[in-house]
Amino acid sequence: MGKYRVIFLVFIYISSIMFFLFSFNVFGQETTMPLTIEPVYPESQNPQTKGYFDLNVNPEDELTLSIELTNHTDKEKIVSIEPANAFTSHTGGMLYQKESESEDVKLLDDAIRLADSIQVEESVTISPNSTVKVPIQFTVPKSDGQTILGGLLISSKGETIEEQQEVEEGTANFTINTETVFAMAIQLNLPNSIDSNFQFGEAGFYGDLGQVYIQMINDAQKIQENVVGTYTIQNENGEELYNGDFGPFKMSPKSAIRYPIEWGAGTLEDGTYSLYVEVAGDLNVNAVKEFKINNEDIAEFVEKSNANVTVAKEETGIPSWIWIVGIILFGLLMFVLGRRKVT
Repeated sequence: MGKYRVIFLVFIYISSIMFFLFSFNVFGQETTMPLTIEPVYPESQNPQTKGYFDLNVNPEDELTLSIELTNHTDKEKIVSIEPANAFTSHTGGMLYQKESESEDVKLLDDAIRLADSIQVEESVTISPNSTVKVPIQFTVPKSDGQTILGGLLISSKGETIEEQQEVEEGTANFTINTETVFAMAIQLNLPNSIDSNFQFGEAGFYGDLGQVYIQMINDAQKIQENVVGTYTIQNENGEELYNGDFGPFKMSPKSAIRYPIEWGAGTLEDGTYSLYVEVAGDLNVNAVKEFKINNEDIAEFVEKSNANVTVAKEETGIPSWIWIVGIILFGLLMFVLGRRKVT
């Protein structure tokens, strides 16, 4: 060990949160993963869905579900379980977490937070090469909507990795704790059918990221399928700077996001811009939103980004040819005065 001992505790998510909702079926397959999670399907399960709970229910039904956790290693495992709400990721798709700390991702005020209703053990110890069944209990919330969505976050710490690295004043010792996090979705289908209510909110500009954003809102208590569309950005003179498309993706019930759009024009300058955005298909929603880019945004972008974008220089109000003529005349004057002193 060196003169100075440095221990860094780093939580690394080896596996990104695995979203099994709608398409991803992992647990029914053979796997070499140290931990697997298998939902135990009740009679109310949609028979066409595998890998997560997709239940046909009524408001105020009392449900007891369960999941099976299997430890495939020769060491005891401690597994943490936390109820989660269903958000929409800021780039589209489902995101499961207890709360969101980002203004880019949020639930609407009247959203049903299923995590508040779920009762489950916070921690489970699993013996080597064994399986435990964990009960999940909750009452279906009252709702006139079509879908209530939530889930569980299931995490397990992996091996502790010790590493050493030579530094200027000795050897640094790194302790790396790995952690695997799974998301198990719980989708509750109520006996209602409601209309979609998709809207565009405000537009704006993130100077630190060099991104335009447009707020997308799913104001219906159901999963909004197939959000796909196009956008165009124009300057104050109505000139098109660039365009593009987004989607398709899904949005969780009663959720809102700020969808990011990379700045695609060759020059970034202060001014007022217009964002023309349209969602195609069954939604058929379009809007025109104005946003501003100011000098503070540009300064922040220049400071934090190495992107290949030209920043427009502020005009001084004096044409460049006047500066050139002035410099020449000043030079001639100094030349004449110099000759007089010599004579």
